[in-house]
Amino acid sequence: MSHIAFIRNRRQFLLGSSAASLAALLPGRLDASLVPQQAPVLDISSRDTALKFNPDGTRRAFAGNTVICHLPQQCRTRDAIAALGNELRRSSFAGKLGLLPSDSYHMTVFPGANDLERDTDTWPADIPIDAPIAQCNQIIGQRMEAFRTHTELPFRISIDLERTLAYGRACTLRIVPADEAENTKLRTLRDRLSDVYRFRTKDHVTYEFHVTLAYQMTPFTPQEQKQYRALLEQHLPLIIATAPVIELGIPEYCTFEDMYRFEIRTLLRS
Repeated sequence: MSHIAFIRNRRQFLLGSSAASLAALLPGRLDASLVPQQAPVLDISSRDTALKFNPDGTRRAFAGNTVICHLPQQCRTRDAIAALGNELRRSSFAGKLGLLPSDSYHMTVFPGANDLERDTDTWPADIPIDAPIAQCNQIIGQRMEAFRTHTELPFRISIDLERTLAYGRACTLRIVPADEAENTKLRTLRDRLSDVYRFRTKDHVTYEFHVTLAYQMTPFTPQEQKQYRALLEQHLPLIIATAPVIELGIPEYCTFEDMYRFEIRTLLRS
């Protein structure tokens, strides 16, 4: 079997086994009348989640590269977001979540390439489809060293309280640029990074910025949904009060082996 065939078969196996495992844990159906209207339930067993986490919430090997902005390490906003993460970790429904460590919290600028998704809209067009991910990391890393953002920093963003409350899957903070000028800066940089990567994802234009604290593995019961919403309603105003506008610094080209740690390889220069 060729290496490319092996990769494709491996990917199909991982997706198939994840979907089967997750399906076994899902209830037959949820009574729509019991689900709070403010937080519609989405398809919990998402492809993205199945690639990154096992059904029990433990991490999978998921190697790749990306361009992100880590949350500032020494600030009240990060402390407040970490406090929400700690509450999720102590919650009665923590077993239904793939929880991320607080030092990995970040906003993705451009998703990059990973070892398990090798399609025309997720893998660099000029890198062999069966190339080892380490080779891809190196090639993209060399390009990032020469890349210039031509962007004024910092990026100014805000947490959208209503979108975060309405999002049906735990737990991401929905992020919006602080104004149209900031939106243009981020969208333009994403366009230029897609040129560096030689691909654009299907949601490139409609992509919504966010900070992920956890991935949801299985649906909440109605009671758990109420508890989750109560946590958001308690913590989101506290987080936003620390900084209605959050400033993010230099974008970072990172590599990763899983979702727990993002190693900074290059700080993008202006």
